[in-house]
This record gives sequence, C-alpha cells and structure tokens, in this order.
Amino acid sequence: MTDVLEQHDRKNFEIFAYYCGIKRFDATQARIKQGVDHWVDISELSDDDAAARIAADGIDILVDLNGYTKDARTKVFARKPAPIIANWFGYPATMGTPYHHYLIADDYLVPPEDEIYYSEKIVRLPCYQPNDRKRTAAACPTRAEFGLPEDAFVFCSFNGAQKLTARTYQRWMTILNRVPGSVLWLLAGTDETKNRLRRIAGEAGIAPERIVFAGTLGNAQHLARYQMADLFLDSFPYGAHTTASDSMWMGVPILTCPGRTFASRVCADLVRAAGIGEMVCATPESYVERAVEFGNDRSKLAPIKAKLVAGRDTCLLFDTPKLVRHLEDIYRQMWSDLIRGAVPVPDLSNLDIYHEIGLELDLENIETLNDEAYRALYQEKLAEWHSAYPIRPDARFWSGSPPPMQSLAARRAVA
Repeated sequence: MTDVLEQHDRKNFEIFAYYCGIKRFDATQARIKQGVDHWVDISELSDDDAAARIAADGIDILVDLNGYTKDARTKVFARKPAPIIANWFGYPATMGTPYHHYLIADDYLVPPEDEIYYSEKIVRLPCYQPNDRKRTAAACPTRAEFGLPEDAFVFCSFNGAQKLTARTYQRWMTILNRVPGSVLWLLAGTDETKNRLRRIAGEAGIAPERIVFAGTLGNAQHLARYQMADLFLDSFPYGAHTTASDSMWMGVPILTCPGRTFASRVCADLVRAAGIGEMVCATPESYVERAVEFGNDRSKLAPIKAKLVAGRDTCLLFDTPKLVRHLEDIYRQMWSDLIRGAVPVPDLSNLDIYHEIGLELDLENIETLNDEAYRALYQEKLAEWHSAYPIRPDARFWSGSPPPMQSLAARRAVA
C-alpha cells in the first residue's frame, strides 16, 4: 500500500481550476491563471457537461470553493465527477450532502467535540484561511478623500450589509454614544439601506453624518483605504472573513466576539493567527467595553497595532508557504484514504429533522447560548418530535430516548 502511495507521490501532479463565476477579466484572475496548469471556464457548460469534463480530466481530488453561494455549481458535485470531494474556504459550514467527503478547517473553527455538527470528515490546517502575500495596495490616501474627519476615532466594518443584524448595530450605536466625536465607516449598500442605517442612528441619538459609507473600489485602492480606520468592529453572528485578513494585512486591528458556529468563529480564528488574540472578547458586553476604551484612549490600541504590523510577515495568518505544505499533506492523506478504500462516508443521520428544527429557531438569539444549552435545546426539540414521529438514534444529540428534564434551565444559560 505504501509503495502505491509513494508511486502516486512521484507522479507529475497538475492543478486544474474550473471557473464558474462572473465574467470579469482582471489582474487577479490573470495571476490565478498563471498559478495553475489548466484553466477551464465552465460557466457556459451544463451541469452534465461540466461534470463530464472534470471526469475526463482525471481529477483525483475536487475542491469545492463555493458551497452554497452565488454562482455555485453544486449539481456538478452531485454527479461525483471525482473520487474525492472536499469542502473548503468558500462556505463556512457543513454542506450536508452525500458527496462532500471532507471539510478543511482548523482546530479553533472545529474542535473535535464539534465534529458532530458536520456531515464531512474534518481535516485540519494550522489556520484554515489562505492569504495572498504578493498583493499590493495603492498609495496611502487621506481621510479627507473619503469624507472622514481628520481627528476623529474611526471605527470601521467593511463586511457586507447582509451580515449586519439589529443587535450588532445597536451595540455599535452604544459605542458611538460613549466615544464622543467618533464615526462609523461602513461598506455602502443600497440607498435604502444607507438611509435606514442613518435613520436608526438618529433614533439612537447619533448624528447621521457620523455614519460614513465607503463606495466600491478596485482591490488595491480598497486595501489602501483601510489605513484610514483606527479599529475594525466585527459583526455577529456572521463575522468578517476575507475582510478581516485585509484589515490586518493593512495594519488595522479587529475587535471580535466569537460565537459557536463556523461562520461566527472565523474572525477570532484569524485574529489569533495574526498574533493579537487579546482582541477576542469573551462576551458581547466586553466587546462594547473594549471598543469604548480604545475609542477614548488611542494609546491603549497603539501597542496592539504595533505588534500586528511587526508580526505581519512572520505570523501564522500570512505564512502561506506553511499553509501550502500542510495542505499538500492533507491531500496526501485524502489520497491514502482512497487507496485504502477508506474515503469517509458523509454522516446524514436525521439531517432532515435537524434542518426542520433549525428553520424554526431564532438563530440570532440561539447564537448567544453556550454549547451545553444549545445541545439541550436540540434534545428538547427532538424529544417533542420523537413523541409524535419516532426518531432513530444517531451520533449527534439523539440517543433514542428523551433527555432528563434539565434542558430549560440550560437553555437560559448564556456563554
């Protein structure tokens, strides 16, 4: 068996990139094309034809970088055009399919005790997010160019508006109220969204002009403008991912409060990997208090910013060569599993029932529950379901019989 694996390791590997995104031809795409052996645009192909092309190319490991996102081609993966399919990077959650065998994560995002939430087998990198160390930023702009006051403390959040919840925005308004003269710099959405956010700010006692919006720019210019901000405020429960790395690459610290889900833990994961783990807050209350502290005294933020900048070229987050080495090891592990006939079978036990229960839950409030309370809540809902429609035992929450009646108190406990 080892001889077979070593023989495969000596094979000339080739990297195929199958593109299914929007029609955009820019410098970033040109660089990606130069970094792969074969670039295939499948955006015009049917699902059957795209799957047939991938199979004909003899792909051993097919990596899904989209998941359930815009322009995804999930039906192509459903046709199983490769013997190994992995979910990585583009979709921060389980795919819950019978054809995604692995999910690439790390120890912080998916600790061993959380593997029950994933249908895929979890394999881990030192830090799951790759970063481009060769990207460049434009010349450093001035605050005046972006309508920002020169002397104000600038809080920013360049996450998409779809990540902004009422609860998060209320916390930000509290922070602005307690940091006189500060401004909040957000990525612009629609005019309706901008007007609504300014109106809500006014209702909270914040002058609408203290909410400043950033328009769309090219990547180099977008990166450069991060330097105009003092502190990036993460959103909750869906936090910053690529935007977090962009901010820290440009030397702007991030304040974050992780939750229980993959999507809510990515920012904290990246902040820790950048070497400023002290910016990870244990509770929403401490998140607000620390933001206010920094906003009223820049000197307390200065050493954190200095540490971030000094460690940029050596920290785990931006150590791309290390990530590549570990990723190659993961691919060897996957290939070894295939050779041994041990490709994992996705665990779909009772997944439809868990999905139905999840659709009825208030996700924003549930995200504040600790792990014990969350499991107790699901056990309670499963027991209700089981009383009418018996559920087979699984390896997640359901053992086959209702749990002891302690779940209500646990549900009310918060992290």
